[in-house]
Amino acid sequence: MTEKGFKQLKIDPEFKNLIRPLRREEYRQLELNLVMEGCREDLIVWNETIVDGHNRYEICNKMHIPYGIKELDFPDRDAAIAWICANQLGRRNISEETKKYLIGKQYEAEKKSRRNGNGYNQYRPNPHIAAGRGRPIDEESGRRTAARLGKEHHVSGATVQKYAKYSAALDAIAQVAPELVPHILSGTYKISFENIVALAEMEPEELKELSRKIGKNPYAFARYSESRRNLHSEPAVKSIAPVSEQPAIKTMPAYDPDAEVAGLTLTIPSWMSSIDRTKTTARLEEISPAAKQNLLTALTELEGKIREMLHAIEGES
Repeated sequence: MTEKGFKQLKIDPEFKNLIRPLRREEYRQLELNLVMEGCREDLIVWNETIVDGHNRYEICNKMHIPYGIKELDFPDRDAAIAWICANQLGRRNISEETKKYLIGKQYEAEKKSRRNGNGYNQYRPNPHIAAGRGRPIDEESGRRTAARLGKEHHVSGATVQKYAKYSAALDAIAQVAPELVPHILSGTYKISFENIVALAEMEPEELKELSRKIGKNPYAFARYSESRRNLHSEPAVKSIAPVSEQPAIKTMPAYDPDAEVAGLTLTIPSWMSSIDRTKTTARLEEISPAAKQNLLTALTELEGKIREMLHAIEGES
């Protein structure tokens, strides 16, 4: 563990989008753990850009919790992306859709990084490809990379390359309807590989309309017609229908009356810890009148809400 402190780090949207977003309860639990135990794991950084630890960075800065930083050395951006994908694939709580996406992204990133490592890029093309002599070296390299990743992830090399098309299609969808992608990656909407590719080729307005229709029902399963031709010939609204062999609405979990209270109970210790830390470390006699008044107002409102909750609990007992 390195020396802890605070540092202004960069957030790269592409890097951050490769990290599975935490659910609300997961974020609250992480926040509570950081408040109670401090930041035990270093943030992983490349060129002052976070590659792992985005949520910890956000919470630690918000709660004024010092953190350590571990700098990794990657030869290029694609190598950094490949590392993020591999790191995320090592986690157990990712959906099957996210796994496919990350494998596809890892394959493309490693292929590009290795090609650039050989000195070939858009400004210096591979002469074997240009000359058309035999099978292109890049194609051979791609096959080897796919085979190696397939062995790592227990799928065939051809499947790895298929996942690369899947991830490219999702990236294209994200350019037009970014709100749709998290639903697909979380497994909320069940859409086949073929129809993901078809989605990426839809007209932007049609795709946006489709996304709006899906968003109206947060529990619906989405499925497309069997053929790509039908997908394009039917209106966007009709191209998604409830799965006949599955209920259109997921079976809702049994109502848990303790759920909301449990969430609040987990959050309160972080408030108390923040108050104790501020009371101990801040020089209250030196703060500005405006800051003092803002704090008094917030504490008074909190005190009122606490009284309301206590009265509500006492009234039910």
